Amino acid sequence: MSTRTKSSSSTSPLASDFPLLRWLGTIGIALFLIIFPYDKALFNGYELNFESAIYGAVIFGLVLLLLIAAYLFRSWRLNSYSSILSIAVMALPVIYWLASFQAVSAYYAKFMTLVSFLLAILFIAGLYFAQEIKSRKTIEYALMLSSYVIVLFGLLNLFGQIYYRDALWLAHDGYRLTSVFQYSNTYAGFLAALFLVSLYYAVHCIRPSARIIHAAMLVPIWISFLFTYSRGAIVVIPVMVLILIPFLRLTKQIAYIVFLGLSVVVSMAILGKLTANADEIAKLVQPTAEKVQSPISLFSSLPLQSWGLLLLGMAVTTGLIMLYHAKISALLEAKLEKLSSYKWSFAAVPAVIIVLTAIAAVTLLSSSAIRGVLPDKIASRFENINLQQHSVLERLTFYKDGLRVAEDYPLLGGGGGAWQAMYEQYQNNPYWSRQAHSFFVQVLVETGWIGLIALITLIGFIYFLYIRAFIRNPERRGSHLIFFIVSLTLLMHSAIDFDMSYVFISSIVFLSLGCMIAPFNGKLLIERLNDKSGQSWPNFVYPSVLAVLSVILLFTALKETSAIRKFNKAYELAVQQQTPLNELLVVLNDAVKGSPTHSTFALTKANWLEQGFTQTNNQQMLTEAIDALVQAKNYDPYNRNIIMSQYNLLQKSGQMTESLKILDEGVNKFPWDIKMYDASVTAYAAAAKAAAGQDESLAKQYEERIRALSDEVQRRIDQLATLPEEQQQGRAFSYTPAMEQVIADLAAAGS
Repeated sequence: MSTRTKSSSSTSPLASDFPLLRWLGTIGIALFLIIFPYDKALFNGYELNFESAIYGAVIFGLVLLLLIAAYLFRSWRLNSYSSILSIAVMALPVIYWLASFQAVSAYYAKFMTLVSFLLAILFIAGLYFAQEIKSRKTIEYALMLSSYVIVLFGLLNLFGQIYYRDALWLAHDGYRLTSVFQYSNTYAGFLAALFLVSLYYAVHCIRPSARIIHAAMLVPIWISFLFTYSRGAIVVIPVMVLILIPFLRLTKQIAYIVFLGLSVVVSMAILGKLTANADEIAKLVQPTAEKVQSPISLFSSLPLQSWGLLLLGMAVTTGLIMLYHAKISALLEAKLEKLSSYKWSFAAVPAVIIVLTAIAAVTLLSSSAIRGVLPDKIASRFENINLQQHSVLERLTFYKDGLRVAEDYPLLGGGGGAWQAMYEQYQNNPYWSRQAHSFFVQVLVETGWIGLIALITLIGFIYFLYIRAFIRNPERRGSHLIFFIVSLTLLMHSAIDFDMSYVFISSIVFLSLGCMIAPFNGKLLIERLNDKSGQSWPNFVYPSVLAVLSVILLFTALKETSAIRKFNKAYELAVQQQTPLNELLVVLNDAVKGSPTHSTFALTKANWLEQGFTQTNNQQMLTEAIDALVQAKNYDPYNRNIIMSQYNLLQKSGQMTESLKILDEGVNKFPWDIKMYDASVTAYAAAAKAAAGQDESLAKQYEERIRALSDEVQRRIDQLATLPEEQQQGRAFSYTPAMEQVIADLAAAGS
């Protein structure tokens, strides 16, 4: 994967002093990239099922931090922008930690603090371990190897040789390819970055073997991209090409665009047949209500034909790219040598791209003949690219609702997990989305304007330093540009989707940001700090802090992991071995003790105690269950399950007044949940009936509350009628039969 570079060496003066530590750190990064994609790409869904894998990655990162601290004890100096950035990046997890003091979800605030520390660690690892060219190349190789295997994994699912749950995601219009991500849009963003990087390598690699590998992967990547049926990522690619092209020489710009067009054309030539085959394969392989999943052999007719077509496309593309390098590249260099010498030459190709892209877009969107060449599903996706489509309108609603949250939590936000906890209280209509569909909106909700400004400032400054160093130091240009491509593409797409909720994706982004700056470390010195950097004791402070921090955080992460293991053990004993409740509670209490803020543990304890009360009528169990929920709600006040369980238990204990207050709280926090209104209306009706004849004024208060709830439901129904026609309202929201009966009875009694 070697690429042409004018730099004789980009090694940091101190990098060669610690080869063992540097290589251990580099291998650690490589292993991280290769190992961790295969558990849902470390998706953070704010549910227990996703947490163990993420804790594993965090623990891995904290061990890496110990290695970084050891490496920096002799090499860290406060005399460069790299050292400033290594400190500044720690501001992000610190802000998450500060936000946790006012968090609306105590557990996920702590969880996200640990995740943000992992991202900072990977940034610092890239910043220092990638300063030496061989280490940086190793990280590049690992990133590309991991990415190409993910593409192959997705294609194996597409063509039916293996089955990985939701690697093909069943949407309303058919299956969409997701590979390890289980979400097609995030996979599309990942593929967009990978496609642009592979094009870069196909243009710049010197070794024929490396050139062949990357050229061969262009068609599989683009085919996979099209099978995601993602519209947002399609828009990102031309924007990224325009940003990237000025970083290349004129002849390389031409080659880049030619190879891009060639890959797309060859892919389109085989796409129709591959689409038809993939649909038939999905019918055979994917599980349904009537059958389980059933992978098919590579040598079955459909997959054999599909792989054959794909290999043919790969061979044609690779052959033409190699022919271009052999016959055209040198000739083009000679012909355009004079033109390339002009300062404005770098802008010539981007200008042509803008014109051609505009023509292509107009032609594609307006010409039914052109669209007819494409498979129906892809053609329909292209036709629906506009600002009035439902996905755009829904995302705009998410973002507006996020700004409403920020009005109430302006400085430090609501802590990690704040969006998934609170969005229903602020939402404009009853959509269901535990993700804000924008990395930056989610950061705003979780860490407030302070956190968002800190993030944007840090990222903006990193790109400023990189671009300035790239322009000023042509001798150090090289394949580190791929980290610029990867990070910017993923960040751009994550602005309109929740890609960064995949910890694997966010890890790649922050690692790439560090690796971008690393090659220019020697050129990013701050002269006025040289005198201070000569003092020995300040240079030990930062590595010492990292070492202490890694130990503290490692203990925290291991403690949380242990609590999850104990909870899983208790659950296994309950489900598989039918263990008595008193024995189960011993194990479960250990889990609660290990992680008292984890509401899932306390909620499970309350549910088991409630079942025990139902069977034995032991009032002590009911009291303990209520106490467990009270404690859990202190840490997680927006948890719907806790609120409903608390209501049910209070009803069983005869505390009617308190149970009605809980329902009022539920309606306030979940104003678009019609089940809350249903429970509240029916409960108030029962309370009014019980109070009738004993306390008429109280009965009337309850009846007024029913009318108020009914009016609120009607107001919201009317509000939904004003939504744009193209926007989906989300969950159903209308009067339930039980509510209608209560309201009718109330009206009859009043008449």
